[in-house]
Amino acid sequence: MRWTSSQEEVLQGIRQDSRSGAAQLAQRGAKLVLDALKQGKGEEIRALGKALVDAQPAMAPIINLVNHLFQAIESLEDPQEIREKGRAAVQGFLDSLITALERIKVHALALLQGKKVIMTLSYSSTVVGVLVLAQGIEVICPESRPLCEGLRTAKELGAKGIRTRLVADLAALSLVKESDLVLVGADAITPEGAVNKIGTYGLALAAREGKIPFYVLAGTEKFLPSPFSKTLRIEKKDPTEITCETIPHGKVENVYFDLTPLDLITGVVTQEGAIAGGEVRKQLEGMRINKGLQKL
Repeated sequence: MRWTSSQEEVLQGIRQDSRSGAAQLAQRGAKLVLDALKQGKGEEIRALGKALVDAQPAMAPIINLVNHLFQAIESLEDPQEIREKGRAAVQGFLDSLITALERIKVHALALLQGKKVIMTLSYSSTVVGVLVLAQGIEVICPESRPLCEGLRTAKELGAKGIRTRLVADLAALSLVKESDLVLVGADAITPEGAVNKIGTYGLALAAREGKIPFYVLAGTEKFLPSPFSKTLRIEKKDPTEITCETIPHGKVENVYFDLTPLDLITGVVTQEGAIAGGEVRKQLEGMRINKGLQKL
C-alpha cells in the first residue's frame, strides 16, 4: 500500500492514541479514508481499511466504518466507481456519527432529570458533552489508571462549572452508593456485553449491589455482532505506563479494557433512546459484517 507520508502519520497517530474516545477516533479514521479515496485504487483502499482496524482493534466505530466502506465497494473494480461509492458510504457514516451524538445527548439528559450525583469512569466525549449540559449536579470521577483519563474528565467538567470529585479507582466501588446514577461510555457493544476502560465491570457489579442505575452511552455505530465480536481483540498496552521498575520473577500487565455483561447494564442509550439488553441483542442479530472483515 502506497500511502502518503501525511496519511501514514494520521494512521500512526490513531494507532498510538490511548486517550481519545472511540467516536473521535472513528471521525479521524473516516477523514483519513476520504482523503485516500481521492486517488487510491481498490486494493489500496481495502488495505487501508484493514490497517485502520488493526490500529484500534477494540474500537467498534472504526470496525463499523470500515464495514460500511467494504460493503459499498464489494466486488467493484472500476477505480472511479470505487471512489464514488466509497466516498458516499464513508461520508454517510461520518454524518450519521455526528447526528447520533446529538440525539444521544438528548436521551441521556432526560435520564439525569432530578439526579444530583453522577458517577462516570475514564473519559468519553459523549458523556462529558451530556454532563456539561446538566444542571446542579456533582460528578464523581475515578482516576482511571494508568493514564488517568478521569482527571481529564474532572478538569473539563470543572472548566464548565460542574462540581467534581476525583477519587482513586478502587474507592469508586464504595462511593458508587453515594451516586444517583452511573453514566459511562463504551468502545463496543457486543452480544457478550459492553467493552470499555478497565474497571467498568467492577463498577457495574458495585452499582448492582447498591441498586444504582447503570447506563452506557453508545450509538449503534458501536454495535458489533457475532461472529466478529468473538474475535474482538482487547489489547494489552505498554507496561511502562504502570511502572518502569523491574519486578523479580514478575511481569507487568497493562490491560486497558474489560467486558461488562449486558445483564449488569440498566440500559444502553443510543440515538433511538435507552434500550435494555434483550433489545440490544435483537439489533445485533440483524447486523451484517462484510466477509472481508471477518477474515481479519
